[in-house]
Amino acid sequence: MPDSINTLRAFHVQHAINLKECKATLSTMVAETSSMDLFFSLGEGKYGRIFNYGVVVFYGCTQEVISKIFMELAIVKDVNELEYYSDDFGIRQSEGDYKINFHYISLPEINEEVIRIAMLNLGQSLALKYYDTVSQDLLTSIRGFTGELETRGRLRIGQRSILKFVGKALNTQNRIAENLYIFDAPAVTWENEYLEKVNLTLSKHFELSARYRSIDSTFKIIKDNLSAYLDLYHHKESSKLEWIIIILILVEVLDTFISKML
Repeated sequence: MPDSINTLRAFHVQHAINLKECKATLSTMVAETSSMDLFFSLGEGKYGRIFNYGVVVFYGCTQEVISKIFMELAIVKDVNELEYYSDDFGIRQSEGDYKINFHYISLPEINEEVIRIAMLNLGQSLALKYYDTVSQDLLTSIRGFTGELETRGRLRIGQRSILKFVGKALNTQNRIAENLYIFDAPAVTWENEYLEKVNLTLSKHFELSARYRSIDSTFKIIKDNLSAYLDLYHHKESSKLEWIIIILILVEVLDTFISKML
């Protein structure tokens, strides 16, 4: 990227973040908080934003500053471990209309609200990357179960393991629904045409809506498969219960017959 481009760096810590603890740690640096995020200043032209769904975004900060903040927050053991779930994006101020490239967006005006909107979009994009990986891992496991069912005609995994798997899938899907407001524009854009256009441009660039729908579709496939597995187990348990009842009846009949014979 050219030197004139200010860089946004986003990291996903792969777990929820306690914003109250972060606020207490950062204290005087905090500019604004909500139930979903925390926005803080790190000096002139340097900002950070923490989202409770596990994403931290920095603007205009060196790696040294970023590492220091992560150490203070104590939300990860090693910053280097975050490299897989990280992403960069740039903002450049230039005359003329909006222009977006793969790595950066050029805007006629850059202010704090623009930076916050860019942080939101990049943060949601990275969260979708993480949840897509999780959903694909779950789907891979599902394919393994289905392959075993096709070749062996039965599942070796127990009902308790299936239920734990169901719980993991549902919890992940719920976290996505609760935390990612992909289809809702930030309130600050409602009465500001410029900010609305910036938000819409970035949302389209990161393909947030399409990626969200893709992940949602994956979870529907997972849920359908798990429902089928549970139906098989319920049928199996019902069959066992029927045989137990039949055996008990036979035992009762035999006992009655033997009693009469004696």
